[in-house]
Amino acid sequence: MPLYCLQGRYTKASLTTIIENKEDRTAAAAAACESVGGKLVCMYGASGQDYHIMAIADMPSLQSYMALYMKIMQSGAFETLKTINLYTGADVAAAAEMASGASYSPPN
Repeated sequence: MPLYCLQGRYTKASLTTIIENKEDRTAAAAAACESVGGKLVCMYGASGQDYHIMAIADMPSLQSYMALYMKIMQSGAFETLKTINLYTGADVAAAAEMASGASYSPPN
């Protein structure tokens, strides 16, 4: 399944609520991933960065990730979200195998 790294910057209101409620958002993130058939691999805070959290999710498809992303954006909890598509060494090897049979004509 495709892996995605989601980086998020909470709104000030969201951060205030998390601090006031002494809330760990990991269970909520895991439930959100599971709601679209995926799995939360891990989630970390990121101090000193442009983003407050980084989460890695294992999703069954791009569409399932997009649905989750849309729901998160729709919530208004984040100012900014950024997605990084992740891949494994096995993905690189499989792509290299496919590339050996691909054709492309560069401009002359």
